[in-house]
Order: sequence, then structure tokens, then C-alpha cells
Amino acid sequence: MTEEPHRPSPYGSPGEPPLANVLRPPPGGRGELREKGWVPLRYLAAWWFLLLVADVLFYVVLTPIWLGLRGAAWLAEIRSRARRR
Repeated sequence: MTEEPHRPSPYGSPGEPPLANVLRPPPGGRGELREKGWVPLRYLAAWWFLLLVADVLFYVVLTPIWLGLRGAAWLAEIRSRARRR
């Protein structure tokens, strides 16, 4: 029987006891994990802008190109089968 590889605990270093409060960083860390604060508005605006650009690129530009290529391949296959008969 093979031994399962050692997986370090997310709550403390291997061989050390678990942390008393898992929401606080380990010794030497800075601040509580809950105190990260809100995302700055400029990052949120950039995220939504990039998401909108990606949606337009995919659904408006790339999808019709893909459908056109699939349609051309479908027509070529139908014509090829018709010639064989």
C-alpha cells in the first residue's frame, strides 16, 4: 500500500500547531485578512470596461466569423457528397 503524500495544513506550518485564529495572519504577517478593504473604484471600472470589450469582441466579432466558417465548411461538405453520387 502506498503512503499518501504529505499535504501541508492551510492553518499552520507542518510540524507546528494550528493557528489560534485562522483569520489573523501568521506571526510576522501584517494586518487582519478581513481588513483588506474595498477594491478601488478605478480597478472596478477597468474590470467592467475590459469585460464589456471582451464580450463585444467575442459575441459581435468572433462569433459571426466562426459561424461563417462553419457554414462554408457545411456547404463544401454537402457539395462534395452531391458530386460523389
